[in-house]
Amino acid sequence: MKTRLFIIAFFLFNCILFAQSKFTLGFDLSEQFMQKDVGLNIEGLLGYNLNSDITLVLSASNATMENKDLDLKYKLDKYAFQVNYDFGKSETSKFESIFGLSYVNFDKKLNLEDDNGLGIDLGVQVLFGLKSKLQYGLRIVSTYSSIAPGGILNAGAIFKYNL
Repeated sequence: MKTRLFIIAFFLFNCILFAQSKFTLGFDLSEQFMQKDVGLNIEGLLGYNLNSDITLVLSASNATMENKDLDLKYKLDKYAFQVNYDFGKSETSKFESIFGLSYVNFDKKLNLEDDNGLGIDLGVQVLFGLKSKLQYGLRIVSTYSSIAPGGILNAGAIFKYNL
């Protein structure tokens, strides 16, 4: 009996969750810069459209950074809550501003006083293909954190799928 109730509840939860057209899944592949350090950043996004102009986004990213002067490779992780506001839209594209709070975690190889802390995200993105479920575009986000040895800049491509 418990198994049947679990299966029914699981099925109903999935139907309700995925029947919503307000949820989006996204993937961001970008180049990340911090002072002279450069790396490849991979980011996963989960979004919820509050209305046609405002989207709430949870994201997790991982970058492998490289400092050529010190011959050092290290990891940089970032978890963020962002609000995207659409202030320029046509039939097939839109231009959004990005504001958010993030938690930044550096690898211990950097020997920083604090390896992790909070940051503020500011950026913009342009999305194309609004009439289809799959959207793509360009994204630039800058993260300011007091623990980072410099500003963190991400610039790259974004892909979103509307559920």
